[in-house]
Amino acid sequence: MSILDSLPDRPLTDGEVAKLNRANSVELAVAVDPGENAADANEGATEALLLGTDRWVKALVRDAGWHVVETVSLDESERYEAMRACEDAVRAYRRESRPAEEPSGS
Repeated sequence: MSILDSLPDRPLTDGEVAKLNRANSVELAVAVDPGENAADANEGATEALLLGTDRWVKALVRDAGWHVVETVSLDESERYEAMRACEDAVRAYRRESRPAEEPSGS
């Protein structure tokens, strides 16, 4: 079973993210902050994760189910750079998936 298959089809609680950190299949699980202006931010729940092993870091986003938006190999990057790239990919995905704001009637 893949890590995606093991995730519930809902945002993860802080406790579930902590449990992922203790899993044998993942060395690192970090919730990605939705940002200060996120209207859909659920208190204590996350819809975006960074998961890391000794070989890669992946960015996962929940949008009609969990899916991978970026994978960075640690053969090509240091872990810190891989995490930054994945975090940037989550933020870019969120910007692209938001509906365009309608112009105000001035």
